Amino acid sequence: MSIIKSLLMIIGAIATYYMVSLQVQYGVTTKVISEMISPTLHPDAMAKVYMPMTNILLDTGDITMASIVRDKVDPEMSIEDIEEAMAEVVIERNIKDVGQLPLSEQVELQLDKKQRFLKIYQFCKPTTAMIMVDHSDAFSAYLPCRIALIEDKQGQKWLYSLNMDFMIYGGAPLPPALLELALEVKATMNAIQKAGAGIEIEDE
Repeated sequence: MSIIKSLLMIIGAIATYYMVSLQVQYGVTTKVISEMISPTLHPDAMAKVYMPMTNILLDTGDITMASIVRDKVDPEMSIEDIEEAMAEVVIERNIKDVGQLPLSEQVELQLDKKQRFLKIYQFCKPTTAMIMVDHSDAFSAYLPCRIALIEDKQGQKWLYSLNMDFMIYGGAPLPPALLELALEVKATMNAIQKAGAGIEIEDE
């Protein structure tokens, strides 16, 4: 028996072991095989969502890092600069600023102790929100769209938001009209976040 055949047998045995283990523990093997034979997920689900998410999760051990988009803010930009830059895009893109949560400021008042900066900005386009929820009630958990501005422990400012690719590509393909709206929301949130970070983006 050749070395190659021996290796293939070993690999096959290991794969079989893990498939059986997954089936026993989680009951997922049959579903995975079924998905491979007759796909129901978006064709880009693995490439745009699940493989990148898995790689980040394995690298960091942090599931939250695997589900967000973040941008480092230009150190020359003040909080006021960041907010003004984001506000300009909000007006340009005709999206509503529906609220802000100045969390670090609130904690400072409660504890009388200086905190590193943390503020959540919330944006929404109500008509688009209702169309999304009509497709799936679970989409309501993504509303309103949020961007977090946080100062890390080294003093660097960052902007964080949810990775909307999960919603767009992670499940079955969205209906064309809803896909168009979802991509529009993603582009708008990206534009707001990049502006706040002081990052220029190409015209879309």
